[in-house]
Amino acid sequence: MVRDVKGVGAVALALSMVVSAPALAKEGGDQYPHGGEGFMAGAVPPPGFYLLGYGVDYRGELVDADGDEVAFPGQDPISLRVDGIAARAIYTSPYQILGGYWGAHLIVPFFDIEVDAGVMSQRKSGIGDITFSPFILSWHWPEWHLATAVDIYAPTGRYKAGDLANIGANYWSFEPLVAVTYRNADGWEASGKFMYNIKTENPDTDYQSGDEFHMDYTLAKNFDNWAVGVGGYFVHQIQRDEVNGVEVADSIRKSFAIGPQVKYDYENMSFIAKWQHEVYSRNTFDGNRINLKFIYAF
Repeated sequence: MVRDVKGVGAVALALSMVVSAPALAKEGGDQYPHGGEGFMAGAVPPPGFYLLGYGVDYRGELVDADGDEVAFPGQDPISLRVDGIAARAIYTSPYQILGGYWGAHLIVPFFDIEVDAGVMSQRKSGIGDITFSPFILSWHWPEWHLATAVDIYAPTGRYKAGDLANIGANYWSFEPLVAVTYRNADGWEASGKFMYNIKTENPDTDYQSGDEFHMDYTLAKNFDNWAVGVGGYFVHQIQRDEVNGVEVADSIRKSFAIGPQVKYDYENMSFIAKWQHEVYSRNTFDGNRINLKFIYAF
């Protein structure tokens, strides 16, 4: 079912709040690439310096609180395309705190996004919101790996209030997280990265996006240099959005995605590819995502 949207002016305002960043939902959008982690998510690498590369390709259509596609009368559903790459540097020190290795990381993304509403469309490219954490702790046991951190998302991406699509979210957010991996001697693996995102208010719109819980997950079998499995992500907004302190009705968004994934290790490098299909979406975009990841150890 496709729900028609009446009133171009009202929809332009709604779209500027719904799709104003490259990661798909609510005012300001996401600053985290859902599904980006999975294999060995809890296993922060041993002391040393590591360079990681990420790639994402996403295609989806906007859906409402009932899961119905949203469109202008006589137009195709409102759609979003996201293509992005990101460079990530990780440093794990030889120093330990509470038995865990201390580390830090920095992520710089670049996005090319396009929103098409039929009667209007917009495309933008540029550096997105930078992520960093000066404090990562990781522990390792024979079959278990555990990591904790607080990621900080800085509003470094280009943003203009009222635009249909924006690269940046225009607010800071803070994300405590726990990542855990279990991998036994037979190569069976279960990994999860659990995050709680706390957002600040967008100063240009006085819009406060609600906090949300989200996670990436993987179930896989490792053999020789290969690993294959299934994985995806789950997103659940905990609080309603607010404008000037007033709650926004029907602003809770949810997503669940699943799909196949594969990893190949070669000497000091790893290559990961994933396809993730959103089987359940509310108040966000609904579609398919390809995630790529490259790891290089110096």
